[in-house]
Amino acid sequence: MLDAPIELQAQRVLEPLKLCIETAGSSLDQVLKCNVYFTSVEAFPAVNAIYARFVRAMPPARIFVNVPAWPGRFDIEIDCVAAIDSSRA
Repeated sequence: MLDAPIELQAQRVLEPLKLCIETAGSSLDQVLKCNVYFTSVEAFPAVNAIYARFVRAMPPARIFVNVPAWPGRFDIEIDCVAAIDSSRA
């Protein structure tokens, strides 16, 4: 858990997400959809700026969902669906 500004939290969520996707044989360029959950609608511009550093010029489908605070010292969660090139599997 990370008690930090939303920009750092977003980066710390996206870095391991990128690693997981690459370990599974895909890449951020192959992400089809992202779901981004955060506890403050005011955080949208900050989260969006960090998100833009990780995704391609034509970003995948995405939803931003404002959620109430949850237990723990974090404000953001991201999940995604990515394609895998079947010729590489």
